[in-house]
This record gives sequence, structure tokens and C-alpha cells, in this order.
Amino acid sequence: MTSKKNKARVSKADLKKPGKKKPNVLDTERISYVDYKDVSLLQRFMSDRSKIRGQRMAGTSVQQQREIATAVKNAREMALLPYTKRVASARAPRPGADRDDDEKYVDKYADRVSDAKAATGEAADGEAAEAAAVGDDAEGEA
Repeated sequence: MTSKKNKARVSKADLKKPGKKKPNVLDTERISYVDYKDVSLLQRFMSDRSKIRGQRMAGTSVQQQREIATAVKNAREMALLPYTKRVASARAPRPGADRDDDEKYVDKYADRVSDAKAATGEAADGEAAEAAAVGDDAEGEA
């Protein structure tokens, strides 16, 4: 007599159908040796972020996957392939994150800068600072 748990396992196993095996690129193109200099072939086994795809995703055998991984690593070392790529995110900006248009933020920042300059004794206007420097030079010459 089978238990309820075993019946549930058997029924779940029956529902899972084996997926279609991916075609092996190396076998279909009759490639016997994976060369690290063949960048176009190696890029087929890499994701958009330059990660090596898994064996199930690539459809390769264990030995072929090992050869591909070694070739990709050698190509990266020789600077033929990148280690990583940055992918631009397509996310929308968060509300309130765009502070360039926020007048309150700009005004508050301007106040902080003028307060900091006043505390350190810097002139608020660049022309006034230049005039003071020119005046100091004139006094030194006399």
C-alpha cells in the first residue's frame, strides 16, 4: 500500500514532461576544437552581461562546456572578451528623485553654499575675490 505522500510524488513526476533538449551548436557546426581567439563563437555561449551560460542553456556536453569555459577565461585574460558589461536599466525614476527641477532643494543647497563661504571667509562673488587679490598685489608693489 502506498502512502498519500508517495502518491502525490508520483502524480507530480507524471506531470513533468521532459523538455526539448537544446541543439548543440558545436555539433551542428562540426566544431571539434574551441579556440579562445574565436570571439564570435564564444559570445554565443555568454549572456548579455558577459557571464558564461550554463550547460543546460547552451546545450553542450560536460566536456564541451569545460572547453568553452577555459577558452572564455583565456580570451578574457587576453582582453578579447570583457569580464563584465554594464546594462542600462530601463526602470522609471522614482518620484521625487529628480532634484534638479525641485526649486526647494536648489534654494536650500544655494543657502548652504553661501553659508559655508561666509563661515570660511571666502568672498561670495568671484569678481570681488579677484579684485581683492589684485588690490593686495598693488599694495605689495608699492
